[in-house]
Amino acid sequence: MTTGVKDFCDICYYQHITTKAIVFCFKCDEKLCKRCSANHSVAKLSTKHECITLDNFSKLPKFVRDTKLYCKAHDERYEYFCNEHDEPCCINCLNRVHSECRNMSNLQYIFKYVKFSRKFCDLGNMLSDLIHNISNAIEACRENRQELKKQKIQFRQDIRSASAIVHDSLHKMELKITMEMYKEFSEKGSDIENLLEKFERYLSIMSKSQEFLNTIKIFASDFQAFIAVRKISKYANYIDQAMRKVFKGRHLIPLQISMNTTSLYLIESNVHSLGNVNVKYLSRKHPFETRLIGYAVIPTKSPDIHLKANFSVTIPCFDGTRKFNISGCCILKNDNVLITNSTNHRLILLNSNGEFIKQVNLTFIPLGTVYLNTAQIIIASYNEKQLHFFDIEKDEISKTMAYDENLQIKSISLKVNDILVQNDSRGFSFLNSEGQVETKTKSILYDSDLHKVVCISEQLYYIANDGLCCCDMQGDEIWKFQHLQLRKPYALTSNGSDILITTDYQTGYVFAIGTDGQSFKIFYADERLKYVNSMNYESSKKKLLMVTEKGTVFMYDVARKND
Repeated sequence: MTTGVKDFCDICYYQHITTKAIVFCFKCDEKLCKRCSANHSVAKLSTKHECITLDNFSKLPKFVRDTKLYCKAHDERYEYFCNEHDEPCCINCLNRVHSECRNMSNLQYIFKYVKFSRKFCDLGNMLSDLIHNISNAIEACRENRQELKKQKIQFRQDIRSASAIVHDSLHKMELKITMEMYKEFSEKGSDIENLLEKFERYLSIMSKSQEFLNTIKIFASDFQAFIAVRKISKYANYIDQAMRKVFKGRHLIPLQISMNTTSLYLIESNVHSLGNVNVKYLSRKHPFETRLIGYAVIPTKSPDIHLKANFSVTIPCFDGTRKFNISGCCILKNDNVLITNSTNHRLILLNSNGEFIKQVNLTFIPLGTVYLNTAQIIIASYNEKQLHFFDIEKDEISKTMAYDENLQIKSISLKVNDILVQNDSRGFSFLNSEGQVETKTKSILYDSDLHKVVCISEQLYYIANDGLCCCDMQGDEIWKFQHLQLRKPYALTSNGSDILITTDYQTGYVFAIGTDGQSFKIFYADERLKYVNSMNYESSKKKLLMVTEKGTVFMYDVARKND
């Protein structure tokens, strides 16, 4: 677009006339004044051109206003769009620069009705989702910041409380040792006072006895002296024995009572601090949501998968009811197909061409099936707390294992050597070879419906009522994939590494979704694939097996770009 100092009419400006422009024509890439606009609107070549007022044109972003319809290098109108280089090109560019490009589109077809296209709508929804997620992230940050402020205040209070507790404990220790001190000093002091009182009494008695003895010696007769000496000797002998005991004991040993202070090292080695700082990440309040992802607006590469029909057959039904409830299917090592039919309590075996081989009747209702190894499958039974190990070659149950009675199994899958099951509405659990729960997620399901699940690289991918969810091994949501054409997903399988495959139960659309939750591709759409309720992708054989509730079996060969 030609721009001047003022918004002059381009046509008049070329004629050296400065007339104020009022509209802009996208087709002509020119500003027009009132007179030129009137002529432009009735001219045969420009009568259908799209024009807007300059006021509205100025509202467009600058990069949109600067978008030109003509090639800068050759001054020719853009005619094609190169998808490989993601740029428009004129005829000259097509012949010179893009002569080897094979993915070219005619511009007049690809941008027609672009504002009402699915891409435009999906981009708008994606931007809304991103604004929603960013707003949630901002809200989460603000909440976390506010929560941290509260936690900091609480932390300080906890420190003061801990310090008060320590001071209180020290005070109690001080009172205890003080009481012990008073007790010891009181007892030892009392003992000394008692001894002192006794010794003073002994001293008084002996002093008087000594006076009596001197007086007797001077004034008493010999007979009186003889009797008196005997009596005084008794008192003296008694006190002498008492004093000998005192001197032999510890009563007169000097006494020292002091405090044996607890070593500071012992205190520090047992009590390092008032506490420790514990940082714990809680469950997300605002998970990242991908409500709607467009076909070509995601800047990640979509899974490059293509399907080629191999065969489609209908399972035979010998009781004439034509009722099926397929609870599982798998492709065996010899390319045969094994299907679990709950309604008729049987296993059905087809060959690699879809031809019926045989059926095996079961004494229980099979709820779900998983392919364990080349010779065994595991079958979960309905309303029984048992898993049955079925020998494929011998057509018999080789082992029956009871599992944890608290489990209500709805679906069954594998993770290496562990059995992965849906526990009713309470989430997913991993069972060991003894049927005991090893680990489990928290409650992440909102109903007791069947939710198929697979495990890849320590992450769980499971069917929700309105999309496909991914969570970690604890059950914390990582992402959720939703799409307008995936209104009611049901069956689920994977290639075991980077691609998940599911179908819409009501439309028959088949989705390949990357384990990142963003890259995806609708690589097949067939009304016959409505009501698919069991799938199995055998990556080593590059085959995809799908079975509908009506008993129709579809086998597809799967190819990727690098295959």
